[in-house]
Amino acid sequence: MKEDFKTKKRQWIFYLAIVASFLAILVYNCLTPPMSDELMPGPTYHSLFDLFRAEYENYMTWNGRTVVQMIMRCFLIMPKGVFNVCNSICFVVLMLLIYWNIEGRKQYDVAAYVLINLMVWQFGVSFDQTVLWESGACNYLWGSTIILGFVTLYRYQTKHSTTNKYSIWVSVGLFFFGVLGGWCNENTSGGGLLLVLFFAAVFYYHNKKWTIWSITGICGMLTGLLFMVMAPGNRLRGALMKEDEEHSGIMAYVGRFLKINTAINTYLFLMLAVTIILVVFLILRGKKWWELQNAVVYAIVSIMTAYALILTSPPMDRAYFGAGIFMTIACVQAIWYIPKEEMFLTACKYGGIIVFSIAMFFSYFENGADLVRIRREIDEREAYIVEQKAQGNYNLTVPMLRPEFQTRYSFLFKNDVDEDPESWGCSLYREYYDLESLVGVPRSEWTEY
Repeated sequence: MKEDFKTKKRQWIFYLAIVASFLAILVYNCLTPPMSDELMPGPTYHSLFDLFRAEYENYMTWNGRTVVQMIMRCFLIMPKGVFNVCNSICFVVLMLLIYWNIEGRKQYDVAAYVLINLMVWQFGVSFDQTVLWESGACNYLWGSTIILGFVTLYRYQTKHSTTNKYSIWVSVGLFFFGVLGGWCNENTSGGGLLLVLFFAAVFYYHNKKWTIWSITGICGMLTGLLFMVMAPGNRLRGALMKEDEEHSGIMAYVGRFLKINTAINTYLFLMLAVTIILVVFLILRGKKWWELQNAVVYAIVSIMTAYALILTSPPMDRAYFGAGIFMTIACVQAIWYIPKEEMFLTACKYGGIIVFSIAMFFSYFENGADLVRIRREIDEREAYIVEQKAQGNYNLTVPMLRPEFQTRYSFLFKNDVDEDPESWGCSLYREYYDLESLVGVPRSEWTEY
């Protein structure tokens, strides 16, 4: 009875942690204004057919990420508030998927769930672009959620199901879910396929046979991946991107390799270091490597997901988001392998989570205050533009955002107006507000308000 009460109490605390996770990210989503791609004039869709036609054109001329691009197109024709809520739900789902991939946790393990959230908030690659920026979130947050969702379901099947009366429906479902997972993001989908192949190999090793669903799941993900990488638009986009590379031939690959090393060192190394140290420590304490395989495999796949980008022209840093999610699983898993008998490491584990939470508390409100200030300045500037247009003034000078408000949780500073009237930011806002000319000046020099 006492144990049931403790479990029930832990269950409610776990649910409260999920609600807190949702509310925390929802606030930041609401404070993030439309920017970049969301401000560009898009086509008017009169039917679902128009959406698919637009995506077909994108598939043929730009990239093959049909699944996430369709999600983005749907959100761009809806009010921003709809995206804010749905994106916050998606973030919570991703946190739960990471949690479900951790072995050795107890039921309703609040500490594990909290640590996962803390690590993604702190170490999530380009969090401002991959989680909060609408277009970037559709491509990376939503794509990683779909990919990890399929990987998690496939892994669950290998551990809890061999044959059952619903196997035909499971097989069909895994195939189509696999197609979605494979058709999201080039390197992250490739990493997801590697994980699925590993879990399939482990399943065969233990059961000495294949099942229909284990094969259809792999075939589905491979099918989706092939549809994505074989898109004609990839070649056209790749040719344009290669023009910006400093080198060609073998030296181009050397340059990409060096840039990937820099990205791994920037975004993944700390989590990788923790994973390696704990795995080596546990092996020296008598553990076999296969007892620690979850951490080892996710860490390896994370690095391979990052290095897969050597096949394309140097991408934006946000392309490493999926690799960061895999490394987060590896790191949290390594921490959760620590046995209770190791009192010092166990104290460091739980004490570290408490200290990490306190630090995140201060960081959240500090950065949140900057987001409020940024949103206020954007609203003031928009009101000024609307007022001036009403007076017939279509040649405007507007204030830039204050540099002291810059935060790692806002992508807006890289898309804002500046002192060059032909810059990306000025051109974007000029077209969005239908102005003849637009230029920015430092906020400290602005006196019109």
